[in-house]
Amino acid sequence: MKNSDERLYYVQGTPVPETPQGGKDPQPWKSTNVVGKPLPRIDGYERVSGTAVYPSDITFPDMLFAAILTCPYPNAIIEEVDTTEAQKLPGVRAILTGASPEANVKWPYDKGVKTKLFDEQCRFEGDAVAAVAADTPYQAWDAVRAISVKYKVLPFVVDERTAVQPNAPHVHGQNPRVGEPQKYERGNVEKGFAEADLTLEGEYRTEAQLHTPLELHGCVARWDGDNLIVWESTQGVYAVQAKLSDILDLPLAKVRVIGHYMGGGFGSKLQPGKYTVIAALLAR
Repeated sequence: MKNSDERLYYVQGTPVPETPQGGKDPQPWKSTNVVGKPLPRIDGYERVSGTAVYPSDITFPDMLFAAILTCPYPNAIIEEVDTTEAQKLPGVRAILTGASPEANVKWPYDKGVKTKLFDEQCRFEGDAVAAVAADTPYQAWDAVRAISVKYKVLPFVVDERTAVQPNAPHVHGQNPRVGEPQKYERGNVEKGFAEADLTLEGEYRTEAQLHTPLELHGCVARWDGDNLIVWESTQGVYAVQAKLSDILDLPLAKVRVIGHYMGGGFGSKLQPGKYTVIAALLAR
């Protein structure tokens, strides 16, 4: 494959509608195979009858429930985690913190940047600090609330323009950027501007947007010997499988990810979360 073809989004040899060459109009479709035609949904009955099983529906007789303690600050250093009181509560089976040998795995924060699963530095409000597995969800949350954490709160910024300033707090190391910007371009912009009858330039900004699917992020993890089985609410079972395999240092053949149905994702469920790794570690 040529270097210029590496980032093409379509499969080579598959006919797809393409942008026409300059000065030419796109040819209209003479007939359609899908648009305007009846298309039976093989999963339609299960969806409308309520018999479709989502990851949130998965239960087992011996299942434990996990809860994750998260950081309340956008930028902070964890100085101390005390689980003494949490360990005394009824129903508590396991607690993971940054000091737990079982949690000594690397989390791929970004391409080329890895951190601890429970890192000493919390880089956003909601970053994972500790996790509990208990007999019931209520016992798990009670134990989470019983964990005492001492934080050193650090300054932070929430505006990307401020974040790249020389004196702004850094997320990783001494570089205000985690990685290099990703660029996508095609054609000749300068030539297009030069040939245009009119050019109009503007700057547009929007507030942050968040995916809010009806089925929350979550999973069920179970071990069958040294084989890991995960029921995940995900848009990409293979991406979850690959990342779990890498983080937990397991062969791909030892990781099975099941995702028959999903209660919404909108692009937010293309990868596993820390909760997926935490569920697997607590289950083990």
